[in-house]
Amino acid sequence: MTLRTLAAVFTTVETPDRLAREAAALARRLDAHLLGITVTSDPRYYPTLDGYMATEVLAEIDRRQERKAETILEVFDAAVKAEDVRGEWRVGRAGMQTVAERILESGRGSDMLVMTRPESYVHQLDDIQEQVIRGLGRPVLMLPHGATLENVCKRAMIGWSPTREAARAAFDALMLLEPGAEMTLLNVGATSAHDLADGPMNDLAVGLTRHGVSVNVVHREPGARHIGQVILDEAREVGAGFIATGAFGHSRAYDFVIGAVTRELLTDSALPVMFSK
Repeated sequence: MTLRTLAAVFTTVETPDRLAREAAALARRLDAHLLGITVTSDPRYYPTLDGYMATEVLAEIDRRQERKAETILEVFDAAVKAEDVRGEWRVGRAGMQTVAERILESGRGSDMLVMTRPESYVHQLDDIQEQVIRGLGRPVLMLPHGATLENVCKRAMIGWSPTREAARAAFDALMLLEPGAEMTLLNVGATSAHDLADGPMNDLAVGLTRHGVSVNVVHREPGARHIGQVILDEAREVGAGFIATGAFGHSRAYDFVIGAVTRELLTDSALPVMFSK
């Protein structure tokens, strides 16, 4: 499975250098077209400000966002030239839509989207990321602070569960892996002898090996650990370059009340995580 278009999404509140550098280098290794996307949000009017002040304040916010978008473009162009990859730039305004909705419009034509996780987690950014993962229909590769994409083509950890999202994640991960790469299918939960001897994971492993990768099936019982923590520990143990997992397998209400493995991986992983929905 081949990745032909990689989309890198830049927010206007982050430093763009690392994402531009990592995305361009990955596009070069995969011989992919690199699409750069940024979206500026329209400033909102607050009734507590008088008319003149509101106009000046909103105009200044707008100018700052435009300058930031220009800076991101300069950084993106420099990374594209340094890695000698095919690059394309898109900048949009949210207008009456949300920033996430505009990102979705621009990103759905890509094979995969890559974003950075902010150093300090902010609710608005968290919401943008969640909306993109839930709504894109394509895998989203999240790059944590301090992580690189240098080793994503060599070894992957797949957080497996018997769900549509997990099946998509396993095969989506193939777009990043080079021939002969290693893939670990990890199931976290209570297992029986029957599950181990005759489970759908084995069928999945056979299907994945036909794509030229080496697949290892692993079962772990969580004990006192959260499922997300088991996945992170195992990924670290096998030296995975990235984690791939199905995302948000439940409704928003369920995830909010019960909690979600997706959010644990979003906030806690030191490795890049590819989310498929």
